[in-house]
Amino acid sequence: MHRATAGFISASAIAIAVVGLAFLVAPRACEGGLELYVWCGGTALLVLLALPFAAHIGRSILVRVVWALGFVVLGAGAWFAGLFTANVRFICGLGYL
Repeated sequence: MHRATAGFISASAIAIAVVGLAFLVAPRACEGGLELYVWCGGTALLVLLALPFAAHIGRSILVRVVWALGFVVLGAGAWFAGLFTANVRFICGLGYL
């Protein structure tokens, strides 16, 4: 398996893991689950940002930067998709939630 292929598979796995984590933390969102989801999402975005450079996707730095930004957009989209699909409560303590 080439390093670029491993990079793409890793990016997909990270995005799927972020969405899956949303379903795990949703029942406990107001007891620290939301904070865990935010921290894990931020870590996933940093890993996705560095992934094209570590996996040597593309030959030039410009191509790697474009791939890194694309991976970050993928990760942010997965984060928001998980947030709203799993119905993670992010407004806690108002009394009616």
